[in-house]
Amino acid sequence: MLYDGAMTVEERKTTTVRMFPDYGDTVLWLVFPVDYEDSGLSSELISQLDAWERSYYQALDADFNWKSAENARVFTKTGIDLAGQVANELGEEYVVEFASYEHAAPTYTVQSRRPADNESAAAAFSTLVAELEAEEERASQLAAEAGPNARWTAFAPLSGDVFTPESPAPQPEDRD
Repeated sequence: MLYDGAMTVEERKTTTVRMFPDYGDTVLWLVFPVDYEDSGLSSELISQLDAWERSYYQALDADFNWKSAENARVFTKTGIDLAGQVANELGEEYVVEFASYEHAAPTYTVQSRRPADNESAAAAFSTLVAELEAEEERASQLAAEAGPNARWTAFAPLSGDVFTPESPAPQPEDRD
């Protein structure tokens, strides 16, 4: 019998969690940094993630270069291991992406092949993803309601500046 195109492959929706230190008091990122207290991850794993981030900053010199190649290798090796632990706690619906800052290191992508080891973490991330999707839907709805002649702006509440795509950012000398 010839293949008739009727065979389907189950496609499972996955969410990517990015993992990297970046002065966000967390190494976990969706579109935004994910606070550890909102992650549902085990306290042991959170402690390891926090220690890994601190070790990263300690391994850099004043110019943000690695103090040694060994420091960079340890950072990458530990990051890969921690990405696997995060993936196992979150389960097969999440992909954990780790792009090391080590020179020429590839981006590592880890996904568990089983359900979540930590149901609290999976539930917490599901909630965060649902909130993010609702926010994206609301933004799309607002854009549709605004019509074709609408334009995007951003407002900086501390300075009172309004930014639009077609105008340059205000300069300090432009302010009163």
